[in-house]
Amino acid sequence: MTTRKRLILALSFALLFSVSAAAQRSRRNTTPTARPATAKPAPTPAAPATLPANTLAVVNGQIVTFDDIDVRVRDAVNNLDRNISEMRRRALTDQINSFLFEAEAKKRNVTIEEFLNTEIYSRIPPPSEEEIRYIYENNRDQLGPVSLEEARPRIVNAIREQRASSLIDDLATRLRMMYVVEWGNTDVNAQNVAPATVLASVSGRAITYGDLNEQLKPSINDLRMRLYEAERQAVEDKVNEILLDIEARRRGITRDDLIRVEIFSKLRRPTDADVANFYEANRANIKGTLAERRAEIASFLEGQERARLEQALADRLRSTAQIRMLLAEPAGYVQKISTDDDPSRGPASAPVTVVMFTDFQCPACSATHPVLDEVLKRYGSRVRLVVRDFPLDMHKWARKAAEAANAANAQGKFFEYISILYRNQQALDVPSLKKYASDLGLDRARFDADLDSGKYAAEVNHDVADGKSYGITGTPTIFINGVRLLDLSDIAMRAALDRAMERAGQKPQTAATK
Repeated sequence: MTTRKRLILALSFALLFSVSAAAQRSRRNTTPTARPATAKPAPTPAAPATLPANTLAVVNGQIVTFDDIDVRVRDAVNNLDRNISEMRRRALTDQINSFLFEAEAKKRNVTIEEFLNTEIYSRIPPPSEEEIRYIYENNRDQLGPVSLEEARPRIVNAIREQRASSLIDDLATRLRMMYVVEWGNTDVNAQNVAPATVLASVSGRAITYGDLNEQLKPSINDLRMRLYEAERQAVEDKVNEILLDIEARRRGITRDDLIRVEIFSKLRRPTDADVANFYEANRANIKGTLAERRAEIASFLEGQERARLEQALADRLRSTAQIRMLLAEPAGYVQKISTDDDPSRGPASAPVTVVMFTDFQCPACSATHPVLDEVLKRYGSRVRLVVRDFPLDMHKWARKAAEAANAANAQGKFFEYISILYRNQQALDVPSLKKYASDLGLDRARFDADLDSGKYAAEVNHDVADGKSYGITGTPTIFINGVRLLDLSDIAMRAALDRAMERAGQKPQTAATK
């Protein structure tokens, strides 16, 4: 999969990400506009015997239809088919470009990585400080409660990817004049097309309808699942809004008054001690002094407390409500994810296998790894964890770090070694990689020989090739019994693991521990 394709697929998800971010904002800002209070509680209406076709939920007899949810989510749902069609057109273009790049690399007698580095990555100018700050300030909702320094790697990578896309387009345009590109007579979005139908060819190398379909299945499934999550959250938000209105009417007050009584009057401001304790507990992941970060930490802690109060109120109202959720979840797309002889923990006979594709220089991987570790402890020997490599081109030390991790695995210290890598992502050069091996007491002569010779380079390349065939475009990517996990929070991980347990005929952990 080409770099441009990774960017294209990311851009295809951009609308859904913005919808999800909007849903997050609506949950953080639950105080609505004021509504007039009623003197007496209004009776709860009964739901009609026949529900409208676009009904998504029924709350105490009140119907929530598709037309009631956030307009941005409705637009995303309505544009799904158009977005998939555009994704298919772009994927075909990207595959043609990939064949062009491979042909030119072969002509020059270099690897595809060397060719792309010469023509693309070495020509990308670094972003200016002004550009980084502009993106940070204008995307705070999407970035979350992080400082500029914490967000900097993500911002720099996004800018580099955008610039790489432009260079890739220019390079592909030049190569199309040097190689024969022929288009078939079938539109990429046509229906009921034979899999062997040729959509295009590059110097006689064919791209078939069936091949493109298989390549796109994971990405299209991800798109559908992200859209489902955004729509589900929009319905949940509407349900909570209705319950707030019902409770406000019952008390004879406005919804604003209810929010003030149940949220703001109970909101405890973080003390200096709270802020200091949080700073000490998370010092390894916080850049700057306590004085420099005090205001941000206080704001973060206050937001957490507010979210807790909002959730507690929603849970109380839901506990006595009659709620029917009618939005159907799409069936998860199950892939056969190879585990080969990759580093693993847990028995091979475990009913659930978790496969994590990681990049040791990726900040998100560093953040996700301990969360996954903590969640898996609850499941013991019922879950097997397998770690596979997916170093991203944008991370100059990631590939060698992956080779070093394989060398540590050969000496039985894989998980101990990668924990060091995740904690030291700014120092993954070869001398540092060797130092970490000494810190663990590994046989340095053997480790150095394995690393310097590139003994495990082919293993890393194999993992990357497999990852691309599964539709992976970034890291971390986690599969649970072949189903990709889109939400990497601890709550979502536990829910996905429990679902996998049930499908495997096992008791979910939540039930097993009751």
